[in-house]
Amino acid sequence: MQLKNMCAPVKKSEFTLCSMHESYNRLHPDNTLSHKCIHKQLQSDESLNTVKILLSEALSLYQSKAFYRELKKSLPEDLDKLLTELKVKDIILIDGTEIDLSYSCADNFSCKGKGRLRLDGKPPRPGLKLHVAFSVIKHTFEYIEITEAVGSERDCVHPERFNNCLIIADRGYVNEELEKRIADSGNLFLIRGKSNTAGSITKAVSDEFAEIKEFKGLKVNQLPLDANADLQVESARGHSIRVIVRHHKHNDDSCSIIRTNIPGDRLCAKQIYLLYRLRWTIELFNKANKQSSCLQSINSADKNIILIFLLLSVLVSVIKTYCGHKARFENNLKWLSMLKLHKRNAVFKKLYEALLSKGLSTVYQIFKELLDDIALNAKRSMPSNRDRVELKDLPLLIWEIVNHPRPDRKIA
Repeated sequence: MQLKNMCAPVKKSEFTLCSMHESYNRLHPDNTLSHKCIHKQLQSDESLNTVKILLSEALSLYQSKAFYRELKKSLPEDLDKLLTELKVKDIILIDGTEIDLSYSCADNFSCKGKGRLRLDGKPPRPGLKLHVAFSVIKHTFEYIEITEAVGSERDCVHPERFNNCLIIADRGYVNEELEKRIADSGNLFLIRGKSNTAGSITKAVSDEFAEIKEFKGLKVNQLPLDANADLQVESARGHSIRVIVRHHKHNDDSCSIIRTNIPGDRLCAKQIYLLYRLRWTIELFNKANKQSSCLQSINSADKNIILIFLLLSVLVSVIKTYCGHKARFENNLKWLSMLKLHKRNAVFKKLYEALLSKGLSTVYQIFKELLDDIALNAKRSMPSNRDRVELKDLPLLIWEIVNHPRPDRKIA
């Protein structure tokens, strides 16, 4: 029942317990419950454990060998080439997204806001943070972790859960210890750095793979603002790391600094700079979930109720993405728009209603209609000229990375 509610359009900034109560009573007119009964049921540990089990079962769908074979077979050619160039099995994007809570939560949790003013002029609300690890090939959660908004982002990165993957994160995750943990776990990392990167440059090469001797011995923040270089930087503690510096040609005072352990014979500096832009995919994924799967605040201060609603939102997202993959497999599609897929709430709501009250044959027919609807309405549209120029289209960005010319790989 609640999955059906999660597929209803959300016009307000928060999802209410009242909507769940009204939905239950409409479904069971001969056995209505009071608000108090609904609250007591949701507050129980048994209800929370039930939702956790449902989510675990949904995520296990992605672990089956049959599904993985279909997934690998249907990978877009350019994405498959990129994974081959990197010599990894998957690309994992790490990010955190904040969830607003009611003001009364400030008395129950250490989750006061950090200064983000609200548009209505009210003080910042307390919040939780959803730490997400997102698989590029599966296009869904690998794992999630929920903490209070003041929780450490780095503590919620678990590289030991992956093997031979590339982990991409933004500058909030920069930390030598984390980088060492990722490398020791047998994974690669790509993390946006800061201009005050500690350490001295031991080697620098240009885009043409010519050595830049004058950069040797300098610190990263001492480089010219218009520098484009592939650096080897060693910290005072002996931590050596590859650092990519790219000047933003549209902004004289701006540059990107990217830290990585990707070997130079796999991707060049410009490819790595473009590869970091894949991280925007997880931002769009979080946006889709907030807009179309109710991944936003709930008007309760009870821990169990808050967690139940967040996990139900995640469960809805997992089911939507799984159905999207099934539609791709059956219709031989390489790409789907995640934003368009998550917006197909009306057809997903019909499926959940059928699961509540219809027979298996009817459910199967509705499921087939759902896959046809996804294949027809969730296709990626052609990018605009602006998105083409700025490489904001995911398939085009991946194509540009794998086809970027490499001066070090000249054909004899």
